[in-house]
Amino acid sequence: TQTQLTYNKTFAEHHNIDVLLGFETEDYKYDYTYTNGNTYPSYLPEITNAGVSRGASNINSYRMTSYLGRLNYDYAGKYYVSGSFRRDGSSRLSRDSRWGNFWSVSGSWRLSQEAFMESLSNVITDAKIRASYGVNGTQPKDYYGYMGVYEFGYNYNGNGGSSEARFYNPSLKWEKNYNLNIGLSLTFIDRIFVNLEYYNRDTKDLLYNRPISSTTGFLNYLANIGQLNNKGVEFELRTINFAGPDFNWTSVLNLTHNRNKIVALDGDIKQSVEGSWFIHKIGLPYNSFYVKEFAGVDPSTGKGLYYLNTQDEKGNYNREMTDDASKAQAIPYKSADPKISGGFTNILSYKWFDLGLTFTYSLGGYSFDKTGTLIETDGSKEKSYNLPVYALDRWQKPGDRTDVPRFVLEQGAGPQNSSRYIHSTDHIRLKNLTLGFTLPGRWVQKALIENARVYFSGSNLLTWAKWKQYDPEVPVNGEVFCEAPPMRTFNFGVEITF
Repeated sequence: TQTQLTYNKTFAEHHNIDVLLGFETEDYKYDYTYTNGNTYPSYLPEITNAGVSRGASNINSYRMTSYLGRLNYDYAGKYYVSGSFRRDGSSRLSRDSRWGNFWSVSGSWRLSQEAFMESLSNVITDAKIRASYGVNGTQPKDYYGYMGVYEFGYNYNGNGGSSEARFYNPSLKWEKNYNLNIGLSLTFIDRIFVNLEYYNRDTKDLLYNRPISSTTGFLNYLANIGQLNNKGVEFELRTINFAGPDFNWTSVLNLTHNRNKIVALDGDIKQSVEGSWFIHKIGLPYNSFYVKEFAGVDPSTGKGLYYLNTQDEKGNYNREMTDDASKAQAIPYKSADPKISGGFTNILSYKWFDLGLTFTYSLGGYSFDKTGTLIETDGSKEKSYNLPVYALDRWQKPGDRTDVPRFVLEQGAGPQNSSRYIHSTDHIRLKNLTLGFTLPGRWVQKALIENARVYFSGSNLLTWAKWKQYDPEVPVNGEVFCEAPPMRTFNFGVEITF
């Protein structure tokens, strides 16, 4: 349910205010029941006729209640000030910490309306500066993450039983995001539009599965740990290249650069190794890989080489090489986050024809090929798994120079979690293409048709990637495991308006 009260008023000609007050509440319930039967003696579909049957059920629910308010003010379309406040309460948090207060303030100044800009009005037709700062909250995904609850359905020796399902943590609270945005918008000769924005986002009380001793019966529990920082710039350039009665051409280029780093972890902890190839360390991006550094292949033996990377008292790395992976030390090695990403769009029309092209790109990011570490030969899976195509470049005889080690049948002598499986995700992709033809009006009006257009559109048509063994659009954390690439689609259609 949602209730809002709004008030708008203009006074003294140039003063405008807009006020909003609201109350919202959301009550969500998910009721799930599942039954399954097999080994039927006949074609009767009822579950009771099955020789073997099973069932399951579950109910989840949560509620959130919010009070909110907003005030907007502007003077003569030149100065803008805005403020907002909301108070949210979530059943996913304990009674002592379920309420959070979130707010924002913002302002903008339309420079182009000032007298001192009149001399440039023929060139700079619009200019605006804006800034905002505020805090918003993120609630846990787990509906019951703070509760020390038990679950039934754990059977022991044929008898029903229960087990503790979650670690009790009544201090669990909202994750808070403090956001600063500063922007500049410029319009030149009503044909060139530039938008530049800087942002800084500090995430505090980060919701994170904190590792604990398995002697507690758990591997981790949900807690508020550490601080994360994201800062960067976003740039957009839109140009009207041609505008005429027959031919029009508009281009849009956008670019994003983001820098992510961990500012703090839990207490005095400086780093936390997650799984086999990730590390969370203060000063590094959140999605940083932690692997042994691959140094190539010994051309005489075909064995993989690794840098030792052990550290001395001063923190210097030992760059000697070894073919015994167990002697090499894993190190933080590259990040999944790209340095820049964005897109480039062109929209063209000539008389009855229209063409739209959108290219997307990502540069400077990396991925980890988890599939490669599991599928390559390890002495037990060689004959049952399909091998990656780069296996054709493996070392086969003394003198071969390659970056793919020889295959071995020795147990435990197969793939290592090394930088050999870290690959660039640099790519440019033709994401969308649309080509259309609008029939001239004189052709269709006789059939009482107002407009008719025939078109073709396609997505993911072409990709230029630095690493070609799998699709470069990988999950956010960079881990690739038998990921299905995005579909390449082709659509043909007719649009008719009567």
